[in-house]
Amino acid sequence: MAEGYGAAAIGTYDSAFLGGDAYVRATLMAMASSRAAIGLRPSNPLTREPQIMASFLASLDSLSGGRAFLDVASGDSAVFNIGYPAASRARIEDYVTCVRDLLARGEATYQGRAQRVRWAQSAVRARIPISICAEGPRMLHLGGRIGEGVIAGTGLLPEVIQDTVARIHAGAREAGRDPAGVDIWFTTRTALDTDRDTAIERVKASVSSILNHSMRFGLDGKLVPEGLREKVQEYVDGYVLYDHVLQGGQNPKRMEKLGLTDYALRRFALAGAPATGSRASKSSPAPAPPSCGWASAAATSTGSATSCACSARRSCRASRRNSCACRSPSSISRTSHPVRNSIPPGSRSPRARSSTSPSASIRSRSTWTSKRRSRRSSVASSPAGFTRWR
Repeated sequence: MAEGYGAAAIGTYDSAFLGGDAYVRATLMAMASSRAAIGLRPSNPLTREPQIMASFLASLDSLSGGRAFLDVASGDSAVFNIGYPAASRARIEDYVTCVRDLLARGEATYQGRAQRVRWAQSAVRARIPISICAEGPRMLHLGGRIGEGVIAGTGLLPEVIQDTVARIHAGAREAGRDPAGVDIWFTTRTALDTDRDTAIERVKASVSSILNHSMRFGLDGKLVPEGLREKVQEYVDGYVLYDHVLQGGQNPKRMEKLGLTDYALRRFALAGAPATGSRASKSSPAPAPPSCGWASAAATSTGSATSCACSARRSCRASRRNSCACRSPSSISRTSHPVRNSIPPGSRSPRARSSTSPSASIRSRSTWTSKRRSRRSSVASSPAGFTRWR
C-alpha cells in the first residue's frame, strides 16, 4: 500500500523498549515491497554487534534486491532501558567502520576484537548507505566526516540550521570530502489535524522527547537562549525515561510547568492542517510559515504526532505519525501532489514524506522532483524524526 502511494523508502526504529524486533519488521517490509529502500531508522552500536548488523544488512540487501540502508545513533530508549550508557563518538565511528569493512571484504576489527564473515563476496552491494544521527556539535562534525548522510536533531530555527550545516561541512572538509556529498536531514516533530490546536496538543509528547534527547549531553554550542538554559537543564535532569514519547505523560507536563513548551514547539515542531501545515507555537494566533512543506496526499489520516525532518538543501520528508524529512533539490519541477512550503534562509524548495504506521517509517516519492534526476523524500514513524540533506 505504501508503494502504491508513492513511497520510495521505508524504515523502522530499533528499540525493543518501544516495540517488537526491528529485524522482523524490516524483513516483512522488504518482502511486501518491490521498489522502496528498506532499513533501520535508527539503530545503535550497543544492542547490535557489528557482525550481526553487517549480516542483517547483507541479508536485507539480498532479499530486497539492493535496497537496504542504515541510520546509526548513540542509543536512547533501546540502551538506557537495559542499563547501558549511550555509545561514545569513538565507538560509533569504530562500529560504522567495522560494518563497512565486513560488508566490503569480510574482515574487520571492533573494540580491538577481530571480526570475520565468510559471505562478503556474495553480498549484493559492498557498501550499504549508513547515515549518522547527530545533535551536538562534535557529533555533527563526526557525521560530516564518516556518514553518507547526517540526521540532525538540532531544530528548525534558521540560525540552528545554519550552524548545523556549517559543523557538518567542517567535518567533511576535515576528512577531505566534498561537503556537498553529505546527505543532510533535520529532525522535527509533526502532527496533522484539521484543527490546529488539536494538532499542537498531539505533538507535545513527541516534542518533549526531542527536547530532552537533543540537550541531554549538555547545552554548549546548541544555541539555547540564555534565559532558558537553566530551565532546559532542569528539564533534562528530571526527564522520565519510562514516559518517553508518552502522550499525557510526565514529560510534556514538566515541559509545560517549566515554561518550555512554546520554545520547544517553535524549535522542533510542525503542526496544523494538512493543507496549511505550520510551525507550531502556542502563543502565535495565526499559523507561521513552516520550514518544510508536505504533500496533502501524504497526510490523508490526521491526528497522529510525528517527527518531521526538514532539510535546508535537497529534499523534504514529512510524516503523519512520527517523522518527516525535507530536501530541496537545486533545480526542481513540481509533480501532481500539491505542497505547501516556505523555506528557511539559505535553503531551496523542500519535498515531503509521510508515514502510515507506528512501526515503520516511509519515504514517499517527493512532491518535488529534480530536473536532472528523480529525488526521494522519506517518512519515519519512529519516535525520532530525521531530516535528510544532500
